[in-house]
Amino acid sequence: MDPSRFALWLDSACAGFDQAILGAIHQVQQSGADVILDPLARLLALLGKGGICLILLGLVLLACRPTRKLGLGVLLALAIGAICTNVILKPLVLRPRPYADETRLIYQWWLEAGAHLESDASFPSGHTTAATAAMSALFFLSRRRGRWAYFLFAAAMALSRLYLVVHYPTDVLAGLLIGFGAGALGAYLTTKLASRSRRFP
Repeated sequence: MDPSRFALWLDSACAGFDQAILGAIHQVQQSGADVILDPLARLLALLGKGGICLILLGLVLLACRPTRKLGLGVLLALAIGAICTNVILKPLVLRPRPYADETRLIYQWWLEAGAHLESDASFPSGHTTAATAAMSALFFLSRRRGRWAYFLFAAAMALSRLYLVVHYPTDVLAGLLIGFGAGALGAYLTTKLASRSRRFP
């Protein structure tokens, strides 16, 4: 995989920032917190794989009339996020994973984090995009108090990608931004569609 010019620029311009953040997370991992954080990060990686669990969440919400609007919002947000991330940006940027270069210190950190392998390009983070898109849609469409708590899941997903050293911080930041935009757009489209249909409460 030959990285694009943008990927090379990211690696050059953001090298200090990316390594500092990953290094700080590595220090947390070495502090003994790995007893809790390791299984949590692996669980989140599994939950975010292919967006399957989030898609199922959307389908379950869509199947119940009181939450039908939420379900549609989640599914639309996931679709928008996937198109932006997996269809457009990943193949276009082709940024290698942080562990791709075995001569770098980051590679050693990746080994110590469990050597979790991913198959596609690194930029942006698909897991982070999907989690943020779904939670943003719920945030914009929900009327519940404390709806900001939805973003805790997105934040946990983002941090887990850094903890496992399968993404650079800049990959995750891009995923957060794209996911938030996808969630906002998904919620907007859902509101428009719901106003024209009797199937939504």
